Amino acid sequence: MDSSTLTMFGAALVGYLTGSVSGARIVGRLTGAGDLDTTTVILDGTGTTVQVHGVSSSTIQARGGPKEGLTTAAIDVAKASIPTLIAALVFPDSPEAVIVAGAVLIGHVFPLYHRLVGGYGISPLLGGLVILDWRALAFAIASFALIGLLLGSVYIAIESWPIALIPYFAWQEPGWPLAYALLANVIYWWRSRTEARAAIRSFRADHRPWRTRVADFKKYPDYEPPDRAVGTGPDAQPEGPVATSGHR
Repeated sequence: MDSSTLTMFGAALVGYLTGSVSGARIVGRLTGAGDLDTTTVILDGTGTTVQVHGVSSSTIQARGGPKEGLTTAAIDVAKASIPTLIAALVFPDSPEAVIVAGAVLIGHVFPLYHRLVGGYGISPLLGGLVILDWRALAFAIASFALIGLLLGSVYIAIESWPIALIPYFAWQEPGWPLAYALLANVIYWWRSRTEARAAIRSFRADHRPWRTRVADFKKYPDYEPPDRAVGTGPDAQPEGPVATSGHR
């Protein structure tokens, strides 16, 4: 099928409405997870925490455990990968697939059905990249895992890999894919700004040996139980609606 302004608009609309479906709210309702509005994330082994607001797979993991969190993440990955794959098959070598993937991201973070309060966009970003270019995903995750390991920062290793998508697509195929990478980073870092600032401050103040800091990788992400969670880090009170860490 030929690409046109109408098909691109339709791709954006379908992507946004699909992205607005909240896997966390579906799983939370089925498992009786209770209030999902606030989650306290333990950033590293120093005990620094940040209280964040949002509804994502990490929100569910903090309340129900890894199984429920992974189920939520799988839903959010699928809601991006399935429509992106369909668009790629129907409109080969056209921008519709990238537009769908980007619109799903926007819908996930700013869902129409839930007062624009969603997650970070990591899970649908994974789903979109699997279809658009799995090599970009592998490059981004591997490069920041190595950087984070060398620096002894679990936050850099696990949470910062979307940055690597920008140079990858700028080198490989600038255009729509690069725009997608830029959009993903703008949305992600805007939503995680409170947590990112807290993590950076904690990293700068962390004088533990490298081996001790690397040991944080085994237990990340970690959360305080919601029924007693109280933020204790320098950014414990968020500036706006943000989500939790981990698979989001």
